[in-house]
Amino acid sequence: MIHLTDPQLAILGVFLLSILLLITEKYHRATSAMISAAIMVYFGAYVYGLFSPDEVFDFIDWHTLLFIVGVLILVEGLSESGLFQAMGLIVAKTLAKRRNLLFVSFMYLTLAVTLFLANFPAMLVMAAITTSLRDRLGINLKKWIIYEAVIANSGAMGLMISSIPNLIVALNFGISFNEFLRVALPLSLLLTTVTALVGVATGNLYREGGGELTSTRSSFARGKLIRSFLIFSAFLALIVANLPQFPMDLVAFLMATLMLWMGGADPDEIFSNVDWSTVFFLASFYVVVGGVEKAGLLNYISSYMSGLGKSPLTFLTLTLWSSGLLSGFVDNIPVALTFTSILKAMPSISRVLPYAVAVGANIGGNLTYFASPPSLVAVGVLQKEEGLNPMEFTKYGAPLTFLHLIVSEIYFLLLFS
Repeated sequence: MIHLTDPQLAILGVFLLSILLLITEKYHRATSAMISAAIMVYFGAYVYGLFSPDEVFDFIDWHTLLFIVGVLILVEGLSESGLFQAMGLIVAKTLAKRRNLLFVSFMYLTLAVTLFLANFPAMLVMAAITTSLRDRLGINLKKWIIYEAVIANSGAMGLMISSIPNLIVALNFGISFNEFLRVALPLSLLLTTVTALVGVATGNLYREGGGELTSTRSSFARGKLIRSFLIFSAFLALIVANLPQFPMDLVAFLMATLMLWMGGADPDEIFSNVDWSTVFFLASFYVVVGGVEKAGLLNYISSYMSGLGKSPLTFLTLTLWSSGLLSGFVDNIPVALTFTSILKAMPSISRVLPYAVAVGANIGGNLTYFASPPSLVAVGVLQKEEGLNPMEFTKYGAPLTFLHLIVSEIYFLLLFS
């Protein structure tokens, strides 16, 4: 029987309030996190004295935050270049008459875009390309865009820089870019293949009719595209090299500066399009989790989970499925932060568990239409173009979520056995 003190009960109440605010979506997620952080500071620092006000800033992982800001600027600069839009139109022109192969190719193109852009802009790019081809190719827009959203979520696990949960996990557990790539990218490719095959097998990819695609012209500045691509490639090369004298957060900051200076896009436009709400959301939730840790609540959870460590399969299943299912209803950033803090509080863990958190957090975005930015983009586009009922997304997304979690667990058992 666990007996919580009054301070612990109060801090637990604040944490549950933060989750409730995120689930109900009464306020913007960044606003909800900031409200929760302010309440946490009030009770933790001023009412119960669990930590000093100055310690609050120590809760925030500034290195992770700086790295994320740098990556957001870099991917925004790359997105502005028009590279992926051009790739999509070329693929469509090449495979216009091979209908199943065109669908499969668009699934892999979605993966490629998602690996290098955040899944939100990646989905915006793919939705724009797919919508523009609907009438010319007679595609079933609902199925294509929902499947693209599924891959934008699941595919975001492929590289360390592909999603915020990946960055949180990798930087907290000292996982290098190369190691993350070796473990996660094959799984990302596997899930994309599974999704594409399910899409082809279930049919209904095209409407009757549809014309021919006659043009692949896309408006983009060649010089801007080349400069942005070279800068982003240099960033990837330095991250892959993993040079000790160049910390990853410093590399991201320097390359972001170079993108703003020489990338060719208007810096004001890049700054206005960067998802700053994610930065404030992450910093605020660091404060919430830090307060929970200071109150000693993580020790209870980590002690319980340590007991499950005697059964590696149970431990892996619990971590993967819990993070996956929770991410279907709560933003995956607090899920990743909470699970990361729990695992770090444990005396020893299997190397597979951090990956299970990242993978589950990404896959869970497919469970409900409101669980992730790509899902919301897909529903928003389809409501406008097709009059979609948002719950229809779950009819496609939920079965694929469970299938992806099953495939991921089998993959981890084979890889780490």
